[in-house]
Amino acid sequence: LVAALGGEGGGVLADWIIAAATARDYPVQSTSIPGVAQRTGATTYYLEIFPAKRAELGGRLPVMTLTPAPSYVDVMVASELLEAGRAMQNGFVTSDRTTLIASTHRIYTVAEKMQMGDGRFDSDVVLKAAQTLAKRAILFDMQAQANAAGTVISAVMFGALVGSGTLPLSRADCETAIRSGGKGA
Repeated sequence: LVAALGGEGGGVLADWIIAAATARDYPVQSTSIPGVAQRTGATTYYLEIFPAKRAELGGRLPVMTLTPAPSYVDVMVASELLEAGRAMQNGFVTSDRTTLIASTHRIYTVAEKMQMGDGRFDSDVVLKAAQTLAKRAILFDMQAQANAAGTVISAVMFGALVGSGTLPLSRADCETAIRSGGKGA
């Protein structure tokens, strides 16, 4: 499950994952759910990769779903800290199953910015919840990494996802997917 704010390349990230999985002969499907994050909008991308190659399935294919189910998400990737908090609040991050990969930087919501004083949500609450609720939490400032590398946050998200080892994809698979996609190469 991937949560990205509008304009951050979440769709491109989903395309890269699909291309890499397809090239490795894994059954894969995805969908996207547009939403509002009270900033520039947010879209959630849900992808399923069945970890057995089509050639090994003897013509049988798995039945996949088009919506994530609370407590059954293996990997949650969020481009911004409060989006990770939303995923945890909605039950998509669990201590027995989920690797949470999230950026620690903040893009403040309208509700946070409209307060007369300091209306910012306490980021430490989300960070502590991540350490408690996730089986494994990989948290760092992805926007700073993107800026330092001269790229976009979706590329950093992809690198962190692949580097986490939670998907049955190699670095080479993913580099090929990026090159063949033509965006961000």
